Amino acid sequence: MIKIATPNDTRILAELAIQMWSNHTVSELEADFDEIVNSNEAVCFIKYVDDVPVGFAQCQLRHDYVEGTHSSPVGYLEGIFAGVR
Repeated sequence: MIKIATPNDTRILAELAIQMWSNHTVSELEADFDEIVNSNEAVCFIKYVDDVPVGFAQCQLRHDYVEGTHSSPVGYLEGIFAGVR
């Protein structure tokens, strides 16, 4: 199952993301995801297998220049993670 993350899911996102972005702390990532899931220009999806979170995707609109694009804003996949189960 895949679901859209809510503010209640920021800890789950952070615990998945720390496996990819290990130069941060879980608390830092949780604060970042809190901003993201409360934004009108971003969304995170969480992948569950047997009710266990195993991955996520972070997408948002970018207003700055994105390589290979010719317009703004542009949808951008900021991060994607699929854990090993």
